[in-house]
Amino acid sequence: MAVSTVGALLSAAGSGRHDTRWPLYAGLVVFAAFMTAVPWLQARHLHRLAERQGDICGTVDDTGVRLTTAHSSASADWHLYSRYVETPELFVLLSADKSAVGFVVLPKRAVAEPEEVDRLRAVLDQRLVRANHAEAPGRPRSRGRAVGRGAGSVALLLLGLLLFFFAFAAVQQATHPDRFPGVQNNTAPIAAVMLGLGTLAVVGAWWVVRRMTAMRIVTAVLAVLVLLAGGAALYRVGPMLHCWGSDHIARGPDGAYACYDF
Repeated sequence: MAVSTVGALLSAAGSGRHDTRWPLYAGLVVFAAFMTAVPWLQARHLHRLAERQGDICGTVDDTGVRLTTAHSSASADWHLYSRYVETPELFVLLSADKSAVGFVVLPKRAVAEPEEVDRLRAVLDQRLVRANHAEAPGRPRSRGRAVGRGAGSVALLLLGLLLFFFAFAAVQQATHPDRFPGVQNNTAPIAAVMLGLGTLAVVGAWWVVRRMTAMRIVTAVLAVLVLLAGGAALYRVGPMLHCWGSDHIARGPDGAYACYDF
């Protein structure tokens, strides 16, 4: 989708190199700003919804969990949740799927007496599995998963870097008419696809380790470096994308690319 958007911007801007550069950068800035703002907008929407609901009263017993507000009520049986996580301030009930699409948050400060926290924990231990205990750091299964995710993340980053390199090299001849004179085959679409796949590989590298604090930071730093290489390739490929549907391309003395169909 990102490659198609960039191609559309460049096509709308015209065929000259200097005419197409600013829409590319503007589109990238708008896209980055939008993706950065999405989590903040979602969190703001949830906070507003919670404020309209008012105080929430929760009841936990052998049948399940019931949540009641001044305007609504909801109940969930225990079979909807298979595990829970305890933090210093919360109990978080999680659904059985790996992504934890369903969850319930039970703050410890909501109980009347400190002893009630132990009673709540006992009920949860009876009905659910402690996710943060079953996969605690240091256990063999947890270590194996961490190593596997780290290796997978590094492999995806290397794949992304390799794809960016191939995208950069694919348009080598068209970029240097002094060394490769004449009309060249239009390899810009192939390079654009490689750029898109490389970006997906980098995003996948971060996604694999998104729940591993230390590895997530390391991956983010390496991903930025890899994406800088992708940006250099995009800087070379971008001015050619207005010739997406053409078979051949040539660079003129003014730096603009002309499209040819033989």
